[in-house]
Amino acid sequence: MKEVYGEQCLARCTIFRWYQRYEAGRVNIKDLPRPGQAHVVTNSATISAVDELLRQSHRITSVELSISKGTVHRIIHKKLGYDKVCAQWVPKHLSENQKTARMGVCLT
Repeated sequence: MKEVYGEQCLARCTIFRWYQRYEAGRVNIKDLPRPGQAHVVTNSATISAVDELLRQSHRITSVELSISKGTVHRIIHKKLGYDKVCAQWVPKHLSENQKTARMGVCLT
């Protein structure tokens, strides 16, 4: 097979393992769930809790929320759309009124 497909070819043991799984009755190609830490679903309550903590204090820790640091980061940047500017969290996309107000503050 390597002569025909080159280095892109699957290993022979992988093909045999897949064939054994197919013969055992598995036809779904998706991974089966594995044991370990459960996947944390970011629901609206968690997102609103992060937003509330962020508005109260600019220093937020994952220990306060009992979720991972990566999940907090994902909520702040992806779900809430905040960026850190001058040690304060501000929305990434400002409205025209907000832009004008910020320009006024900078000019005075």
